Amino acid sequence: EKNKMEMLLSGQNNVLEMIAKGYPFSEVLDNIIFLAERLLSGAICSILFVEENGTKLVRGSAPNLPVEYSNATNDILVGPCVGSCGTSAYFNQRIITSDIANDPLWKDYKDIALRNGLRSSWSSPVTDNQQNVLGVFGIYYDNPCTPSEEDIKIIEKTTYLTSLAIRHYLSEEKIKFMAYHDELTGLPNRRLFDERVNKAIKEYQHVDDQLRDGQLIGLMYLDLDRFKFINDSLGHNLGDSLLREVAQRLRGCIRDKDTTSRQGGDEFTILLNGVSRIDTSLIAQRIIDELAKPYNIKGNEIFVTPSIGISLFPLDAIEADELLRQADVAMYQAKKEGRNNFQFFDAMLDKKSYERLEIEKELRKALDKKEFTLHYQPIINLISNQASSVEALIRWEHPTLGSISPERFIPIAEETGLIVSIGEWVLHTACHQFKAWEREGLYLPRIAVNLSIRQFYQPNLIPMIVQILQETKMDPHCLTIEITESMTMDVEKATSILYNLKNLGVKISIDDFGTGYSSLSYLKNFPIDHLKIDQSFIRDLTKSAGDENIAKTIILMAHNLGLGVIAEGVETTEQLHLLRLHHCNKAQGYLFSKPLPPEALKQFIEHNPNI
Repeated sequence: EKNKMEMLLSGQNNVLEMIAKGYPFSEVLDNIIFLAERLLSGAICSILFVEENGTKLVRGSAPNLPVEYSNATNDILVGPCVGSCGTSAYFNQRIITSDIANDPLWKDYKDIALRNGLRSSWSSPVTDNQQNVLGVFGIYYDNPCTPSEEDIKIIEKTTYLTSLAIRHYLSEEKIKFMAYHDELTGLPNRRLFDERVNKAIKEYQHVDDQLRDGQLIGLMYLDLDRFKFINDSLGHNLGDSLLREVAQRLRGCIRDKDTTSRQGGDEFTILLNGVSRIDTSLIAQRIIDELAKPYNIKGNEIFVTPSIGISLFPLDAIEADELLRQADVAMYQAKKEGRNNFQFFDAMLDKKSYERLEIEKELRKALDKKEFTLHYQPIINLISNQASSVEALIRWEHPTLGSISPERFIPIAEETGLIVSIGEWVLHTACHQFKAWEREGLYLPRIAVNLSIRQFYQPNLIPMIVQILQETKMDPHCLTIEITESMTMDVEKATSILYNLKNLGVKISIDDFGTGYSSLSYLKNFPIDHLKIDQSFIRDLTKSAGDENIAKTIILMAHNLGLGVIAEGVETTEQLHLLRLHHCNKAQGYLFSKPLPPEALKQFIEHNPNI
C-alpha cells in the first residue's frame, strides 16, 4: 500500500509537470491512464468527454481498451440506462457494475463487452469546481469484481487528476479561442482574419499559373446600413442580438473554405478563396438578399441592409492591408450609391478617397496655421448702381497643395464638424474687417456672412454672434446672415432660431433660393429680408424661357411678401437687362467684380462709386 501511494504521488507530479510544460493533451491523458492501470492491477482504463451540448460521450483516451469496444462506445448517449459511463454522466455519480452480463444497465452493450473479455465496469464522473460533468473515468476488468477502499481512493485521485487536466486544457482552448475570435458573435476576429488572408496570398503565389485557372482571392468589407439608429433607438442588447443573427446568416452565405470575420461594431469582412469576379458578385448578392430578410428579435421585427465593398487579389493589390483598405473604399462608394448594394474597387475611387483624406488632414491644421483668408464680392443695388453690401467668401491657400476651392473643402468641413470653428473665424474676421474699413473711411451699408447648417443648429449660435458683435463693436444692423433654403426644413426649430437672430438686429437672407426644399406656406412666416436667386437660374436666363420665368416668379413672389431680391452669378449685360426689366433689387457676379481681397475691394469701390 505504501508503494502504491508513492507511485501515485510520483505519477501525479509527473502529470502536473507535463501540464505545466504544455505537453499535448492526448499525451497527458494517456499518462493518467497508464498511472491508473499500474495502480489498479489488471484494470483497463478509459477517459470519455461530454460533448458541448451535454448529450453524448466521446473518446478522450483509451490506449489499451479493445478497439472494437472502444469504437462502439465512442459517441454514446448520456442517459439513465446507457452502460456504466453513460449512466454515470447522466446522474453525476459513481456507477459500479460488478457483473456486466447480468446488469440491466448493460442490456444494449453487454454482448460487445463480453465478446471483448470485459466482465465488470466502474465509472466515475469527472467534474469541475461547480460539479458540472466534464467526462467519465471508466475502469474495466476481465472478471466480475467490485472496488476495495484502496481502489476507491485511487479512483478518486486519478479522476481528480483528469479533472485538473481537462479544466486546464479547456481554459487554454478558451483563451486561444478568445484571442482569435470575436466574443459577441464567435466569428474570427481581425487578428485571425489577417492571418488567413496572408496565408491565402502566400499559397496563391506558390501555385502554378495553369492550376489557378483564372481564380482570384476576394475580400469583402461589409457595413450594416442604419445600424446606429437601430442600436440607439432599440437598445444595445437588442443591437447585440441583431449582430449575432447577422453573423449566423453570413456563415450560411459562404463556402467552407471561406472566412467571415467581425472587424468591430457593425463591420464584417469576408475572405473568398479561389473565386472569379462573377463568383464574387453572386456571393455578394446572396448576402444582400439573405440579410434583407426580416429579423424577429425579442418581439421586434427589424430590417437591416448591407453596403459591401470588394477588392480582388492580385488585380487590385498584392498586400493584405492594401486589399482591405481598397475594399473599405469600395464599401463607402456603395453607401454613396444608395446603400444595400455592392461595389468593386475602382482606382479612380481610391484617388478621390486619398485626395479627400489629404484635404481633411490639412484642413484640421489650416486654421491654426492661418491659411484661410476672406475675399469680398460687392452686391450692387440695381436702382442706385452702388455697392449696397459685400459678401464675405472664404479662400484657402495651402503652401504645397496650392489654392483649394471651397467646393472641395467646405463639404469635408461640414462632414467632420470643422465647419463650426471655421465659420466662427469667418464671422469674426468679416466683422473685424468691416470695422477696419470704417476706420479707413470706407462706409458700406452692411456685410453678409454665410452660416452652415451645422452652425445654424449649434446651441451656442446666438451667444457666439453676440460675443463677436460686442468684441468688434459691430452694429448688428450692418450684418446680414445668409442661410441656405435646405436649412429651414425643420420649420419649427428654424423659425425659433431665425427669430432669435432677428431680435439681435441682424438681417437675414436665404441663399441659393429655388434649389432647396423650403415650404412656401412657411416662407411668409420666416423673419427674412432677402431671397437670393441661385445662379443656376441666372446662368441661362437669356437662353431659357423656363429659367427666366422661374427668376421672374421668385422676384414677384418676394416683392409680394415684402422681401428684397438678390440675383447671384450675373455675368453678362443681357442678364442684367432682364433682371432690371423684372424689377430685381440687387445683383452680384463677375459682371461687376469677382471676390477681392480687402484692400482690392476698398480700391474697387472707391474707384467705382457708380457701377
